[in-house]
Amino acid sequence: MNIHAIRHANTVHVIVDADMYQRSFDNRDDAMALYQLALSTRSNPSTLNLGTLVDELQPARKLIADNVFTIKNGNFYLAGYESVAMPEELVLRIQSHVEQNLSVLPLINFWKLLLLNPQPEVRESLFKFMSQYDFPITDNGYFIGYRAVKQTENTYAAVTNWIPKEFLQLKAEGADPADYTAVTDPDDNDEIKAVQTDVITDDNGNFLAPENVVGNLQELFDNQNAGVSDAPEFTDWYSGTTQVRLGGTVSMDRSAVDCNPNNTCSSGLHIGAPDYVKGFGGSNSAYLACLVNPMNVCSIPADYSYQKMRVCEYYAYGMVDLDKGMEIRTPYFELDYKTFEERHLEKQLESYEATIEGASHAVTARAVIAERRVMHA
Repeated sequence: MNIHAIRHANTVHVIVDADMYQRSFDNRDDAMALYQLALSTRSNPSTLNLGTLVDELQPARKLIADNVFTIKNGNFYLAGYESVAMPEELVLRIQSHVEQNLSVLPLINFWKLLLLNPQPEVRESLFKFMSQYDFPITDNGYFIGYRAVKQTENTYAAVTNWIPKEFLQLKAEGADPADYTAVTDPDDNDEIKAVQTDVITDDNGNFLAPENVVGNLQELFDNQNAGVSDAPEFTDWYSGTTQVRLGGTVSMDRSAVDCNPNNTCSSGLHIGAPDYVKGFGGSNSAYLACLVNPMNVCSIPADYSYQKMRVCEYYAYGMVDLDKGMEIRTPYFELDYKTFEERHLEKQLESYEATIEGASHAVTARAVIAERRVMHA
């Protein structure tokens, strides 16, 4: 067994027979610890010591034992989805999460959704692009990008996230949301609360304070169009014709989006990095944080230093002040978009099945589609 190790500052290079590894650390102590481990393993190359060394050199290998990954010809694949290798940047991020005992589920879900994307260049480059500009990834695998919009004088009746949150909380506690009524509390800034219906009704079933009643919680959840507050409506800066509402999706046919990354300033819904987005709009401009499903990214054009992408759908998640920080102000949350997707799942998946027909990754994409159907059945 031939083992060689070289350390330069916080980077360690190790050669084990014909396999070469490289690890970079944030501090000298961690780099020195790995370097010393390589030297001690060279002195005593037992099976146990060698396995420990390789696990430290490639933390993602630990997931192979749990059947999360498979590895072929030096490439990592998600187990069960072996027709497309994971991009190196994504593998490295998963390795980092393993090292820090962080959940890898958001990254796994992100990759599964990205496998449904019919554009091979997007599957290869999207995560690298996102990492460069620190786009957050949610538990369900969506990512958060940004968009400049123009606020209009229009308002609409908006459903806040309170309804689905309270609904799910009661379900988790084993209660029946149909037994609860949403009411406004005049003693607490008209905050909405869920109260057992029999507590706020008389013996005849009439509400004691009907002016404070918003509605039955089950019915409000079933009918997400039941408004509880007015919210501003936005539109795009380019045409001024797109209706953009917080807590709603904006979409266009994928066939109408320019998927050629060599074409700049072309058709599509644009999502960008913060610095790119801040360059658009005027005094009535607003910045939105948007949830994007990786499979809906169509291209990452080269103009503006690769700071934007063209997508065929985004979910207006919340408002964000890009000049004073990145705190997202939103009455909505990820479940709202996930619920929307579940309602449109069958049509959505049928569309993507047609898109990937005959593609090299069709088998893998169909496996993801089958899994999503089972999850939401």
